[in-house]
Amino acid sequence: MSADVLSNVSAADLAAPRQRRWRGFFAIPQAATGVTLLVLLLLMVVLGPFIAPDPPNKISDQPILGPSAQHWLGTDTYGRDILSRVLHGGASVILLPLLAVSVAMLVATVIGLLSGYLGGKVDAVVTWVINIALAIPSYLAVLVVVAAFGSGGLVVVTAVAVVYAPYITRVLRSATQAVAPREFVLAARARGESLSWILFREIIPNIGPTLLVEIALRFTYAIMFIASLSFLGLGVQPPSANWGVMVAQNRAMLLIHPVAVLVPALLIGVLAISVNLIADALTQFFGDRIHERLMV
Repeated sequence: MSADVLSNVSAADLAAPRQRRWRGFFAIPQAATGVTLLVLLLLMVVLGPFIAPDPPNKISDQPILGPSAQHWLGTDTYGRDILSRVLHGGASVILLPLLAVSVAMLVATVIGLLSGYLGGKVDAVVTWVINIALAIPSYLAVLVVVAAFGSGGLVVVTAVAVVYAPYITRVLRSATQAVAPREFVLAARARGESLSWILFREIIPNIGPTLLVEIALRFTYAIMFIASLSFLGLGVQPPSANWGVMVAQNRAMLLIHPVAVLVPALLIGVLAISVNLIADALTQFFGDRIHERLMV
């Protein structure tokens, strides 16, 4: 759903009784499924290190061992317990994309609000920069950053945030332009309210649905993006028990020991699918509310 449509959800809509809002949201099948999957994964990530049978990097004398009573998912080429590494490895898969999207959202929100509200030369310059940034392929931009500053979690978070910030800025700029001419914003200007008040007290509450949907979508993309970078050796580095690193290290055993590859790959896919389902549910939820308002 486009930003200008989502931005038509007013603050009054968001102020509806909380219980009714949650009931309506979870009535959407995608929401119930997505939230359930995400909660299960988060529980595994939080509790995993405490219930893992072994330390994630403990090496044994039983490499490439199939599932057994001692090692439920078997061992990898170094004899490390796969289940233990799976239970330890989810934190970075979730945390790094979340940090990257948070940084990108923080920067993009400020720039998008200023560009959409002020217009004129500010908007022209921001639009010009965004067009240039969007013309550069995402992977190429990240490769340049990694080549210049090296690989690692902090570098990857910064690179992905830089790549996604222009996309988010463009969406929020459009949403702000749709809200800026409305009566409550004009009334705030007539009262002599400050720029920060208008942006953060008048406009942001009315583009809240756009922000929520954009966060969920970008989080989905960031999960797959950072996992693929870890697979290529450009993100989290071995011997970390990151799921992307596990897929990369064990890919040679796909035919003889597929569990070592398929389990972490499946968990990455489930994580991305759960967030994407929540994003779809948010879009449908706010879209239905807009339709209800138009029918009144």
